[in-house]
Amino acid sequence: MMKRIGKMTIRAAALLLVCVVSALVLAGCSESEANRIAETQAVRPVKTVTLAGADDNASWTFPGVVRSLRDVELSFRVGGPVVELTVDRGQKVRKGEVIARIDPRDFEVAVATLAANLAVSEAQLKEAGRQYKRYETLSAKNAAAQATFDSIIASYEVAQASVDASAKRLEEAKNSLADTILIAPFDGYVHQKYIDNHETVSQGQPVISLVDLDNMEVEVAIPEGLLSITREVGSYLCRFDALPGETAAATFKELSKNPNPSNRSYPLYLTLDGNSDHRVRPGMATEVTMTAPRKEAGFLVPETAVVNSSQAGTFIWMVDEAEMAARQVTVSLLGVTPSGLRIDGPLKEGMVVIAAGARGLSDGRKVRLLPEPSPTNVGGEL
Repeated sequence: MMKRIGKMTIRAAALLLVCVVSALVLAGCSESEANRIAETQAVRPVKTVTLAGADDNASWTFPGVVRSLRDVELSFRVGGPVVELTVDRGQKVRKGEVIARIDPRDFEVAVATLAANLAVSEAQLKEAGRQYKRYETLSAKNAAAQATFDSIIASYEVAQASVDASAKRLEEAKNSLADTILIAPFDGYVHQKYIDNHETVSQGQPVISLVDLDNMEVEVAIPEGLLSITREVGSYLCRFDALPGETAAATFKELSKNPNPSNRSYPLYLTLDGNSDHRVRPGMATEVTMTAPRKEAGFLVPETAVVNSSQAGTFIWMVDEAEMAARQVTVSLLGVTPSGLRIDGPLKEGMVVIAAGARGLSDGRKVRLLPEPSPTNVGGEL
């Protein structure tokens, strides 16, 4: 009887143990499922970035120097004593304004003499013309010897050549007389004055230097390895050491075909857009920033925003701002850059992408955007 009771007691204890273990397992499963549901329903804090257009700008900065677009030394094309010098250093002159005069006396005499010579030549040509017509008629009637008529023709041609030569000499003399007046070829300022009034100057001797401050250019040295960027640049912005805080736009003028032999750089010339106040002067040092649009497809995002899965492939999590929930979007990887990954897909500028906290998310999971850290909240303690 005692043995039977012992066996029953053992069976009852075993059954009790099985029930207890089953209850614990069921309780554990229920708790795990409950935790999973609770986790799914909990709001997940995430950091985000906003998609910006991939066609951002690239820029390069090079040193340069300002030059006047027109800086010339003016001189007479003839020589002689200067009888009038109307300008001084620093004076503004207008295009067509008289700067200096040479004594025109000898040039006027030359003009008068050559004009008289031309008159004589024209009279001789007139007489030769009458003889030519007369003998032409006689020759047609066989009333004059051919040799005589040939001589008349030659005389007429010589008279014609004499008139042409006299006319050209007279034209040259008149030009020389006109060249006794030195005229400003453009609006500008007298930079240097090399002579004084009443000095005798020779042909081509500099009288003044005239600089145009309204039209300036900038010379920039471009390394040979970066010549290709000049075809992509859309804008040029100049900053000047002598004018802190001031900038001026410029436009492309030309790129030199020959390099600088000392450093293998190529001079790039830009035209400065406007200098009506003349604050920018020749010789000023400048920094030229050249900007070109990048023509790259897709959008740039942090590496942490892209998720790779054997089942779902490559995707990112977008924030549905209406429901503040995560939405999975399949993307393709275009490339890797020092700033992150370039991706493409059904994306639009302005979309909000989860950059931190993307791992373990599920579609429709509620999210909360973490605020940007305040620059005054040192250590993140506030």
